[in-house]
Amino acid sequence: MAGKEVIVRARLHNSRSKGKLAFFVLREQFSTVQGLLSAEGTISKGMVNYTSKVPKESIIEVKAKVVVPETPVDTCSQKVELMIQEFWVINKSAPILPFQIEDASRKCLNQAAEGIGSDPTGQEEEKKDEGIVVKQNIRLDNRIIDLRVPTNQAIFKLQSGVCRLYREFMIDNEFIEIHSPKMIGGASEGGANVF
Repeated sequence: MAGKEVIVRARLHNSRSKGKLAFFVLREQFSTVQGLLSAEGTISKGMVNYTSKVPKESIIEVKAKVVVPETPVDTCSQKVELMIQEFWVINKSAPILPFQIEDASRKCLNQAAEGIGSDPTGQEEEKKDEGIVVKQNIRLDNRIIDLRVPTNQAIFKLQSGVCRLYREFMIDNEFIEIHSPKMIGGASEGGANVF
């Protein structure tokens, strides 16, 4: 795909700008790719400034040229770079989200979460501040965002694979898949639906 023009629609995972340059990480499920917007030609410095302020998790679409950099982009799953020519915001997310995907992706240390082994010198506090820990109740209250965390997506992908393999095994052994009605002894969910 090197040298070809592509149109990519994805979530804005991360962005940073420096002078006339803006770097973006675009994410679609597990795949990430880095994009670069440079203030030259038809792209103004104001455009670079605007795009760098688009909130994370917004859905964007870019028209870009695929470039293979001299050193591969190690922070993304795709080792190419997109030289962005057009940048469109399809759906802007809320400016302040309950938590960030990268915060929920961090590994939580049990000692830090439980307060075990506290250091009286205060040096441990600095280590705790290096990474924000997103609590379970916040994650559950904002499940739509939590489902975007790569760990959760991996769990669903594994679960789907296990179910697919089980179904294939059963079908190969001439079992018949049925969907039986589920009957319960009493009313559920406020009594409106018994079945």
